[in-house]
Amino acid sequence: MTSLLISEPTQIVSPQPDVLRGPGLAAPTVRQGESILIEDGVITAIAPLAELAGRAGAIGATVVDAAGRAVIPGLIDAHSHLVFAGNRVDDFARRCAGASYAEIAAGGGGIGLTVAATRRAGRSELKDLARERLETALRHGTTTMEVKSGYGLDLKTEMKMLEVIAELNDEQPADLVATFLGAHAVPSGMARADYLREVKGMLPDVASLARFCDIFCETGYFTPAEAIDLLAIARGHGLLPRMHANQFTACGCIAAAIELGAVSVDHLEVLEFDEIAALAATDIACVTLPGVSLFLEIPFAPARAMIDAGCIPVIASDFNPGSNPCQSLQLAQSLACLRMGLAVGEALTAVTVTAAHALRLDKVGCLEPGWQADLLLLDCPDYREMLYKYGHNHVRTVIKKGRIV
Repeated sequence: MTSLLISEPTQIVSPQPDVLRGPGLAAPTVRQGESILIEDGVITAIAPLAELAGRAGAIGATVVDAAGRAVIPGLIDAHSHLVFAGNRVDDFARRCAGASYAEIAAGGGGIGLTVAATRRAGRSELKDLARERLETALRHGTTTMEVKSGYGLDLKTEMKMLEVIAELNDEQPADLVATFLGAHAVPSGMARADYLREVKGMLPDVASLARFCDIFCETGYFTPAEAIDLLAIARGHGLLPRMHANQFTACGCIAAAIELGAVSVDHLEVLEFDEIAALAATDIACVTLPGVSLFLEIPFAPARAMIDAGCIPVIASDFNPGSNPCQSLQLAQSLACLRMGLAVGEALTAVTVTAAHALRLDKVGCLEPGWQADLLLLDCPDYREMLYKYGHNHVRTVIKKGRIV
């Protein structure tokens, strides 16, 4: 295996291991005058260079000169819709010209457009499109990504999407974690109850290809009672429950997620104070998606209130063709600081160690001995510049499992 010595960066910045809530979120560990030794994909030591040089030389470690650069953990995107065909650029242009979402959908746009394109696309086409997007995400520092199905709305296409995710997980550096989102919307011409029966029937087939099951719990989509029913059955097939919740309305999704013991609730743009307090008493990850709020011009999630109450905050991209065609977690962090009230350290924690918690991953998201060697060398000496100088890609070197990628 490759061994690396990350030599004398200006900063080594890491969230505190296993600090998932409270004041410690804002206080990452900042080491100066130290270097990082990586062996067999794992960080084995962080210490002054003089203490590491002998061991590095003995194992033939490749030296990476990090002078003038800050080093941070690889970023973890806990919510994405990476696999799809087509785009929604026409929807975007029509919305900018004043058309409403309902008008766009009635005119053949919206999610139905993406479903149709994804159903038509072959597996190789879907994989090529997703691979190109993954390369973009990796260049911007995303080394682990959750990826949902949900643009098939039939067993054949949902399986095709999940198979693409599995194949790409084996064929490129980033770690991919699959989520089955058959209950993303109701296909045109079907009754909701009939489609939910179909989704339940898909569970035995998709269970071997996904770790989580998700549902869009929202007024006009699926109800809290339907979410409880579906996700409880999914758990019986080994799929952990997640939930799109409170994007447009507070309709009881949070209570349903707590009853289920969901792994995460995602969106949360409309969140009541009692719901915040209830979530703070659980280990449910609260996944916020600031890029969606910017792109759709809807409220930003009340992340400051959530953190102050003791919730476990996560920032994710929700990369998708309809409501956020942006893969940059750097920009998402900047938006969280500027529009959601997060401190810079909290934003970094929310795309690393708490994002790992949302995906139930171990030993990922911190720069500590014994942890997986996923890390980024930035183009700046102070990690805070990554968010201050927003809109740029500040990642210069990506290391995944101890390899420069």
